[in-house]
Amino acid sequence: MRKSIEDDLKAIGLGLDAGILPTVFNRGVIRPDNSSVVSKPSGQEKADARHQSTRSATRPWERPAGGQGTTGQSRSPDSGAPFVQSGLRSRYAEGIEECRDAYPGLLAFPQERQMWLFAESDLIEGLGRRAAFAIQLPYTTSRPVRAWGFWTTAVSKTWIGPRHTNFPDGSICAFEPRDKTWLPGGSVTGLVDLYSLWAVRHLYLEKYGKWPGRQSVPIAAERLLELGDDEFCGCEHPFGKYAQCCRSSDQKNTSGSELLDFAMKTRRPPAEVLQFVWNPTSPPPRRDPITRQT
Repeated sequence: MRKSIEDDLKAIGLGLDAGILPTVFNRGVIRPDNSSVVSKPSGQEKADARHQSTRSATRPWERPAGGQGTTGQSRSPDSGAPFVQSGLRSRYAEGIEECRDAYPGLLAFPQERQMWLFAESDLIEGLGRRAAFAIQLPYTTSRPVRAWGFWTTAVSKTWIGPRHTNFPDGSICAFEPRDKTWLPGGSVTGLVDLYSLWAVRHLYLEKYGKWPGRQSVPIAAERLLELGDDEFCGCEHPFGKYAQCCRSSDQKNTSGSELLDFAMKTRRPPAEVLQFVWNPTSPPPRRDPITRQT
């Protein structure tokens, strides 16, 4: 990794630790900055205030409500709710062209009850690999938006995980719906921006062995097995780094069986999602792909 890339990545991590989000430019290029998350459509330098929520700026990795968090199960559709909400379908369709300006090469596949997207982010210029996202946008609020992230090169596709992904399907856990960071029907560009930020945090974790910035990890066994001492604690009311906040109480109050139970759980993308990433001209079928894994 070139020194210029390391310098940018280190600055991004320091900013996230200070509660400062970097700037997202076209093609998902992320640079350290003092502004909130923005996308610069068509090369413009005008800031976009879509993501200036206080909580989204400091705690964007919360566990989503309704069972879509880091250790939750993905929800099944509510049989009493409509499968298609026309307003969502039209808003996503309108957002695709804007997103193509920000993420050239974006592929969209409208289906009867959902839309599949394939988008790539450069993250840091000259990195030598990209982050690719397979995104499922249901046309109903009774099912969560889901996405899967992969490192891609000319010859490889590698799942980005498992930190801050959902059980059992390995989908991305990148924001807290209860904070209204992003809600169904929101900006498609803003959604991919959030996934790009999630990926650059993984890049920092890979390089420096630490998840940068605040996070939500409410299960003690998960904290013990995955958090570093110098990471922000993921409890409901953190007051600092994990070693100074919850580590001692987690060690005291977590049984061996609880640790084993968590360690035995797996997070893996479904086979249909892997096939889509390798061949992004063929989206997963209309049925829910969560049921099968590789």
